[in-house]
Amino acid sequence: MINVVLDGTKIWLPSSLMVQQGDEVELTLINKLDEPHGFKIEDFEIEEVVQPKSPDDRQVHRLPARAHSYICQLHPPHLGGSILVLSK
Repeated sequence: MINVVLDGTKIWLPSSLMVQQGDEVELTLINKLDEPHGFKIEDFEIEEVVQPKSPDDRQVHRLPARAHSYICQLHPPHLGGSILVLSK
């Protein structure tokens, strides 16, 4: 996932992801901007500060089937999206 500015708004792209229940998910977060940005998925107790131009890898296991929201805890409500986990 990449943090960028689009039409003056800071966002993570893609803004939504779809995976199957039971899949092992690894997220690589890349902040293309010149200041730190946050990435938080409360459901998985992930709360990171992603430094500029530095990739940050996170693994997420055993995702329950439903939508899980993510936000930037440093700059709400500028950044957000969801990971949709489909049941098998």
